[in-house]
Amino acid sequence: MTVVERATRDRAQTEPGRDPAAGRGGPPLRRLADLAGAALAGCVCVLVGVVAIALPTILTWAVDTRSTATLGQTMGVAVDVWALAHRAEIRTPGADLVIAPLLLTAVPLLLCWYAARQVVLGRPAARTPRVGGWRAAWAALNGADALTFVLGYLLAGLLVAHLSGVGIAAVRLSTLVPGAVLVPTVAVALVWWGQHRREQHPSVGAGLAWVRGRTPVLVRRALPPAGEVLLALATLCFLLVLGLLLLRGERILTLYDSLDAGLVGTLTLTLGQLLALPNLMVWALAWLTGSGVTVGTVHVDWTRSTPGDLPLLPVLGALPEPGALPPGLWAAVGVPVLAGAWIGYRSASSASRLSSWWTKARTTLASCAVVALVVLVLSWAATGGLTPGLLGTVGVEPWRVAGLLLAELVTGGLLMMSVLHLTGRRL
Repeated sequence: MTVVERATRDRAQTEPGRDPAAGRGGPPLRRLADLAGAALAGCVCVLVGVVAIALPTILTWAVDTRSTATLGQTMGVAVDVWALAHRAEIRTPGADLVIAPLLLTAVPLLLCWYAARQVVLGRPAARTPRVGGWRAAWAALNGADALTFVLGYLLAGLLVAHLSGVGIAAVRLSTLVPGAVLVPTVAVALVWWGQHRREQHPSVGAGLAWVRGRTPVLVRRALPPAGEVLLALATLCFLLVLGLLLLRGERILTLYDSLDAGLVGTLTLTLGQLLALPNLMVWALAWLTGSGVTVGTVHVDWTRSTPGDLPLLPVLGALPEPGALPPGLWAAVGVPVLAGAWIGYRSASSASRLSSWWTKARTTLASCAVVALVVLVLSWAATGGLTPGLLGTVGVEPWRVAGLLLAELVTGGLLMMSVLHLTGRRL
């Protein structure tokens, strides 16, 4: 072995990600193939997602004798529905529609999660790399593959949405970009988080260990309480929506009878409303914070439900009748305040007893901010509308919901944390 060959071998062993064969044409071509495969995986996720939505849409069109649309128009509707799942704006000759059934959004999210596992975890390293900087950490996490996957999903989504313009309704491409980036990005983040919990991939684990080691302790302590509160609020809001639907069940069934949509139409309408169940849960959380829910000209808060015209959707029969609501509903604010108190309790418990008040307060504030940020994104996704017309807003005001929730969480969190801090100092 010559001196040059020995130096090349030693440098490859000490520099993570370097291959002794680099520069001879093999590894660069293989790397390009890996990136092309990641981009192709993003494109396939888009196509499979459209097909998954198109199949029931075409089946409904085939069995519904009342339908007058052509097969091409039905395929265009399937693409439009896929775009709606990413909160894109659909332009029809008469109006523009924005509404994202969040349960339907879970379909492309699950597809992206499965594909991202193959992209991020499918190229195991020959040995565990020695991560000494952000470049090595990015390489260990297969960050370039993940980024290419997201870009492939975005470009394929824009292309498919552009082709829908030949049908009845066209997708406004600029409104598709946030959702088409957010869905695969969340999927990649879930893959990394799953690997962080299982620690089954040495290369990715080494990259995550580097990131974790440089993540502030404040953030690491803030995330677990935030996740627990989000899960608790989701469960409570689901029970609240379910109870309201059962309580107003008779009125909802009356609306179904008045529609007379036939068997296929009734099943399709019911499925569409089930897909919007997470939207209703976000609306319920907005009502708990005091922000209220708006459906066109109808607004419901703690004190009253304003009169107005509602679209003939049976699920909206769960809204209260116009007029004043029973007194004392403002006590619902206790739910987010108690959630904040739990954050304060967890923040005080995660720090040592002799830690300063400000140390514990920063953890509490960070946890509250994480919860408010997640709710802000969900509120944005769960809100839509039909313009022009009276249904310009269907849902909530995202910034108002997140702001009120943050204030209520901070109130409960700081109060609980302060009490525990003072009593702990006296023990």
